[in-house]
Amino acid sequence: MGGPPPRYPSRGFDKDPLGVIDQGLRLCGPIFRMTVDGAETVLVGTSAGLGELFAAERGRLAVLNTALVHDLFGRAVFNLADDGHAEARRRLRTALSGRALSGYVVPLLEVSAPVSIRWAEQGVVDLCAAAREITLAMSTRVLLGIRPDEVDADEFATDFGRFVAATEVRPGRCRFAAARYWAGRRARRRLHALFARRPVSALAGVDPGSALPRLSSAFENAPTEAGLLTDHLLALLIAARETTASLITWCLIELARHSEHAERAVPEAHAAVTEPRLLVRRDALPTLRAVLAETQRLHSPNLLSMREAVCPIELGGYHVPTGMRVAYTPSAGHFDPEVFPQPHAFRPDRFLAGPVPAVRLWAFGGGAHACLGRPLAELMTVTALACALHQGFPRLPGGPPGQLRYRPAKIPFAPVPFVLERQESAL
Repeated sequence: MGGPPPRYPSRGFDKDPLGVIDQGLRLCGPIFRMTVDGAETVLVGTSAGLGELFAAERGRLAVLNTALVHDLFGRAVFNLADDGHAEARRRLRTALSGRALSGYVVPLLEVSAPVSIRWAEQGVVDLCAAAREITLAMSTRVLLGIRPDEVDADEFATDFGRFVAATEVRPGRCRFAAARYWAGRRARRRLHALFARRPVSALAGVDPGSALPRLSSAFENAPTEAGLLTDHLLALLIAARETTASLITWCLIELARHSEHAERAVPEAHAAVTEPRLLVRRDALPTLRAVLAETQRLHSPNLLSMREAVCPIELGGYHVPTGMRVAYTPSAGHFDPEVFPQPHAFRPDRFLAGPVPAVRLWAFGGGAHACLGRPLAELMTVTALACALHQGFPRLPGGPPGQLRYRPAKIPFAPVPFVLERQESAL
């Protein structure tokens, strides 16, 4: 094995993390060391580097989460390892992909259509808040079977808000002094109780638009190492809200900035609202799907995914010792000019003329820990875009956002004024 990867200073990382990582990749190559969150970390970039990382991950790299994440999410899938992780993924997958998705289309439209109508009627809205509103409504409906007019809807919204606030507490020992942390722990217990009573009513009502009956069946008699369904549900809800809201936000920002793509997508949006089955047909809605793919490439929601070496490993010819942190950023592969010409330009057409293989898009990770919710998140995003474009053309009265926030997901730092401008062609 070779020596350790070259080191690059992390100066400026907090303000411009992607810029610093990009500079490090250009000067040091696809693998280098840098201080991240106060700890020495090996950064892996470029499309080839990410491919090597995921190929070597199983049995050598473990997901690295903070003590705060373990406190709040318990034995959720991303906190599990080895056989437990694999078993949980196998059981969760039955409700999050494949044929199960077709059962969620109509409920997703029923939830998102009224929200997009309200956007158009309100005039100017805050895009980030609007995206969170629609993703929370969709994920609550599909994952838990809770309709907006149910009694459980208000209880869930209140406790989930407190739980989300707790995830933003500083993760060190100082978390124990934060009132939000303890409020989140109490909210977690109440949410678990709500989840536990939902499957009975969902099964009794034979609700094909909810994943909960299928998940409840999948985890019946599950081994202890597979974790608790209630913990998995919290993880899925958080991911569905934050990741999907980020994608919807950036899709609409780019469509507002590039009206030619919005104009091409509007007829597809009308068709999808009229024929919902198109939303789950991979050969349908090519413009909407190309916009989503290019948004994943250009605006990956996750800045860094952290791992820890559980044994010595060689990456790119360099030695990574046991216990060393290893991180990858999806954008480091997405901005590789050898794979994506003009990598910083918004060009959905690159996914229309000879689609780039999906494995080259790392927004949802890859390898043993690739995000299980990718098919559902993509379906939610395309549904939200179709409903929005069915109502009008996206506009940004204040222009595109300036300063960005990259954690927990990439979003504009300040509110973004957003309008769905009704036009005759959009009605």
